[in-house]
Amino acid sequence: MNRLTKLCRPLACALVLMLAAVPFALAHAHPMVMKPAPDSTGPAPSSISITFSEAVEPKFSSIQLTDEKGKSVDSDASRPKPNDPKTLFLAVPKLTTGTYIVHWVSVAVDGHRLEGSYKLTVQ
Repeated sequence: MNRLTKLCRPLACALVLMLAAVPFALAHAHPMVMKPAPDSTGPAPSSISITFSEAVEPKFSSIQLTDEKGKSVDSDASRPKPNDPKTLFLAVPKLTTGTYIVHWVSVAVDGHRLEGSYKLTVQ
């Protein structure tokens, strides 16, 4: 084996390992469709739903709704939409005028966890 081959082999192996890990880094359930939409203003919704890029684990994924002060306003727990493992659904009580925060947590079936939040305004 020549010297160049001996020097390049470790670099080639490292590159292959890094490229092989890319799909695992991308295996997260990202929100794709959020209803009501982030930063929307409109009438009070009767429910909130979020459809993710891949199936989520219902035991560890959730949607919660709070007012601007952080007080929970939902009375039920979120649940998966029937026959759709990518969508979580939260029924919400009658909301008064104001700004609310939707907090979500997604855990993909492979265990990767993401979380985020967005505002919505009820007129």
